[in-house]
Amino acid sequence: MPRHKETVKSLQVMKIQTDQARLGMYISELDLPWLETPFLFQGFMLEDPDDLMTLRGLCRYVFIDVMKTRVPVTELEQLPVASKPIAYPVSSDVQAEIHSASRHYGKAFRHVRVLLERIRTGEENSLDEVPELVRGCVESIIRNPSALLWLTRIKHRDQYTAEHCMNVGVLAMALGRQLGIGRKHIELLGLCGMLHDVGKMRLDQDILNKPGRLTAEEFDHVKLHVDFGHEELSQDPDLPEEVLKVVLQHHERLDGNGYPKGIPAQGLDFYTRAITIVDAYDAITSRRCYSSARSSADALKILYEGRGAQFDEKLVIKFIECIGLYPPGALVELSSGEVGVVLAVDPQHRLLPKVAIVRDAQKQPIQQQIVDLAANRSEDGAPDLRVRQVLVDGSHGIDLEAFTQANINLSGR
Repeated sequence: MPRHKETVKSLQVMKIQTDQARLGMYISELDLPWLETPFLFQGFMLEDPDDLMTLRGLCRYVFIDVMKTRVPVTELEQLPVASKPIAYPVSSDVQAEIHSASRHYGKAFRHVRVLLERIRTGEENSLDEVPELVRGCVESIIRNPSALLWLTRIKHRDQYTAEHCMNVGVLAMALGRQLGIGRKHIELLGLCGMLHDVGKMRLDQDILNKPGRLTAEEFDHVKLHVDFGHEELSQDPDLPEEVLKVVLQHHERLDGNGYPKGIPAQGLDFYTRAITIVDAYDAITSRRCYSSARSSADALKILYEGRGAQFDEKLVIKFIECIGLYPPGALVELSSGEVGVVLAVDPQHRLLPKVAIVRDAQKQPIQQQIVDLAANRSEDGAPDLRVRQVLVDGSHGIDLEAFTQANINLSGR
């Protein structure tokens, strides 16, 4: 009897764990819907190490077509189960990485800002440099995502659209890293994020920046940004189809109540589902002309409550894991009433981060004090201090950009 008799679906198809997957196998079926993955084709030859990594990150098992697979059948019958690899271990601390991260962020942000301005004024545009700028950010995200995620928290109200495009790209890359997918897919997520809202530059800017509620007619006008963006980017023959699809569909919802076409879940691909989540998160945590910023914790709660109807449930859970309860750069109020900036989080003590305290219990400025909540404990082992709540960025007059500049030298935007 063949050793893997229980894995055989038919004479031609074999079920294997993804840790057993090898280059040269023909993947005919997954353990989740194809649209929930970044794979374009429903059935493909596994030839790219990035695709192999992505397969292991997203799936527990797959079905391979034995007849189309290049791995000899004798080897298939003796496939060892490999140990689950750590996709991307952290290889630098936040303070070391943030120097490099700020250079990559600043360079990419400046390019995005120029790109958007040229679209607004109708000038000719080139996207040739964007993929390389994305790759630089991905390298930083791979080493330690906390550094670039910290920078997404530094926001300027008068540069909202450019910063939003940049931040959605960074957040999408961080989500891709959390999922354990291959670098080429992480880069494509970043490209989708950075370009998703370019169509807003062709809107009436008075309507786009109107303080207060839009009329029905004004909202219909704002909805046109997805068509404008798709039209603008379609002029570039080298831009991946996935990007064009995201630009057009990032306001669709799984329940079919989105726009422009009300496409339900079965018509929305992996990249669109991912960008929809990170787009909403950055918008919720940003101060806009018609609404105040909310805390990271509030934003994650809104995403969680919208899972299944508006947002992909599995991706929401992964994104919450990616951001964490107390992400570096977040403002927190401690049980003492003091306020500080989260500097780092030990994976073994996620609820007890290292914090730079910058306000006393009366919320008055004080000389900075670094406190590791996990290390400061009473005689019975209980922490002396805990996080009481996560605050909205900018609370109590704390300027994160000024704090970061004073403590870590950053490249200018």
